[in-house]
This record gives sequence, C-alpha cells and structure tokens, in this order.
Amino acid sequence: MAIPNLEGYSGKTVKQEIKLEGTDLEERSGFWYTHYKEKEGDSERMDITSWITIEPKEYTIKQGETKVFTVTVKIPKNTGPGLWGATTEDAWKEGHSAERRTYVVFKDAPGGGNVYSGLLIPISVKVLPNPNLFARAIDFVQQNLLIIVLSVVIIVLLALILLKKRK
Repeated sequence: MAIPNLEGYSGKTVKQEIKLEGTDLEERSGFWYTHYKEKEGDSERMDITSWITIEPKEYTIKQGETKVFTVTVKIPKNTGPGLWGATTEDAWKEGHSAERRTYVVFKDAPGGGNVYSGLLIPISVKVLPNPNLFARAIDFVQQNLLIIVLSVVIIVLLALILLKKRK
C-alpha cells in the first residue's frame, strides 16, 4: 500500500481515503501517525510530515467492519513545484524503499494489548506549477497588502495637497 505522488497546488489541500477492513477474530485498536525517515544529505523536500493529518487518528475495528480514514495534505503556500516526500516518483514501487522518506504509519494491537503490529505507507506529493498566470502577482499583493494600502493612501494625500496648492 502506498499514497504516491498526490498532486496539488501550492496553498491547496489534497485528500486521500484509506480503507481498513477488520479481518481478525479479535477486536483491534490502533492509531495513525506520520514519520520521516531521515537520510544524510536529504533536502527540505523530504520531510512533509507537518503537512499531513489523518482522521480519525485513533480507532477500534471489529471483524467484518470497514473503517475509512482520511489523509489530508495541506500544501503550504509558496511551496515550489516538484516532488516532495520522496527522492523519485517511483519511490512507492517495490525495490525502491531507499527513495522513500515520508510515511503514514498505522499501528494496532489485538484486544487493546501493548504488542503492536504496524504498516508503513509511503506518501509523496507532486506540487504542480500554478496554472494561474497572475498567481505571482496575487501572492505578492496578498503578502504586501498593508504596504500597498499605505502607499495608495500616501499618494492620494499627496495628490490632495498638490490640488489645494494649485487653487
């Protein structure tokens, strides 16, 4: 199981569902969390754990039940295009485990015990170039709105002063 190369734009949210089926005779309780497998020389693009949430985080599942979990990835604003969370787009494939960095981890225990089994699910995100031609201008205006408003106010005041002097 893998959540490879989810696609989204900078500043947007991407969601993916995971279904878990209760196949054991015993009820199982567990939880989800994210994990970053740090390797020397990794770039900032590898650790995307802060982008990811899983709901519900904790659960109990009985035989025959199916539970649906939502993995939500909030791509931060100003995130550059490209692959994040893995070194290659093939990282999720068998034989490519050395290329994986960010994981959604599932741990559970039968009957609420303290011996856990688990599952590492590699996750990566392809941040797409923003299709909006004016995206940079819009981002600039959003980030500098106060300065722009103050500049406009100063220009209007100067124009009013100059108009009064002409009269």
